[in-house]
Amino acid sequence: MSVFFRFLVLPLMSVGVVHVYANDAVETKSTASVAQDVPNFAFGLGYGLLDRKSLMNIDFKVNIPINRYLSTQVLLNSNYLVTGSSSDSFAQSEFSSNWFLRNDYGRLGLGIGISEREPMDEELETERDIIGQFIGEAFLGDFSFTGNYISTDDTLSNVTSSRIGLGYYFNDDQRVSLFREKYNGEAMGWRLETHYQPKKYRQMGSMGLIARKGKDYNYVGAVVEYYFDYAVSLKQREREFH
Repeated sequence: MSVFFRFLVLPLMSVGVVHVYANDAVETKSTASVAQDVPNFAFGLGYGLLDRKSLMNIDFKVNIPINRYLSTQVLLNSNYLVTGSSSDSFAQSEFSSNWFLRNDYGRLGLGIGISEREPMDEELETERDIIGQFIGEAFLGDFSFTGNYISTDDTLSNVTSSRIGLGYYFNDDQRVSLFREKYNGEAMGWRLETHYQPKKYRQMGSMGLIARKGKDYNYVGAVVEYYFDYAVSLKQREREFH
């Protein structure tokens, strides 16, 4: 996992700068204006059962707006599958740099990165691959249409996967989505998720539930995410930042 730990330095060093900058900006700008100008740092944790095996997810995201229509993102996610045996337990990580063109009606993104799969059994070799991503979203009122593609054959991440689907916002801080998702080679399954962001604590955190159904890939889990930025609704946050 050494190749990924080197990249942890950038997000962690960014926390203090982003947090101070965001707080200062809130005092002088409106929320809508700040969302276009201030970097966004997010930290997420997830835990669930994948076919009765423990799966933990850790995600770091730094979103950096360049102007009203262009933004970039640094993404690091790590996933740990624990089966009770070192022979088939492993850690999977992805580090990528993504670039987005966006407006009020949608977003298009391209990314490139590195995927690493490290078995818990030290006698087995670590696998590394170069990965490419395409991210597309269209916004229509309270609906969001999503189409994502990632070149890796399989991923355990809740953030990056090849999927197509529809999301609906019941209100500005609650969303439900249904996706058709590729999870292992050409195998397909269904993914249902819901996310909620409380208005308490300056809307700095959200929580969600995710359920997947597929052959040899039944999963149910929960995620929580903390934002080092400013008060903004979940709907605006997800549309401003991927």
